Amino acid sequence: MRIRTQCRACGLPFNAVLVPGAGELPCPSCGVVRPVSAEKWTDGPEGADGTVEACPLCGCRHLYRQRDFNRALGCLFVAIGAALVPWTLGLSLPVFGLVDLWLWRRLRDAPVCYRCDTVYRDAKPGPRQGDFDLLKHDVLKYGKNWADQGGGGKPGHQGTDEDWTEEDETAGGDPAGRPE
Repeated sequence: MRIRTQCRACGLPFNAVLVPGAGELPCPSCGVVRPVSAEKWTDGPEGADGTVEACPLCGCRHLYRQRDFNRALGCLFVAIGAALVPWTLGLSLPVFGLVDLWLWRRLRDAPVCYRCDTVYRDAKPGPRQGDFDLLKHDVLKYGKNWADQGGGGKPGHQGTDEDWTEEDETAGGDPAGRPE
């Protein structure tokens, strides 16, 4: 399964291929090795999608879906469309908007880990893997507590992976108990 991840030691992003049975993933720039869990993910047969239920690199079971597209290239499209406005009398914006719409429909979703930001390019997102949630990201990645979010959490209680329940993910519930 093709992935894009970031080294925890040197901070540089890199592409890699996860193979079932490989117990570790070395960073190509600094050589630091990360353990790879063999559980809760499968690599599909040639040409088929795999599945990811939990991140094999950090163990987080919370993933979200996003379009598998290079963000820098998307920003370049917008910049070119905006730069051409004076010469095209504004027609470049709808043209580049249609190109963007075509790419959005053509590209597929990829699961992404909330905690380590690893993108699983050859995996199909599962039904529990919804759109990005900023509160969930902050709690899982930065350890913010529920009291910091203005909710009814216990002061000093650090938010963890276990604070999120199935109901929070499937029903769109708020873990702090606030009505939507």
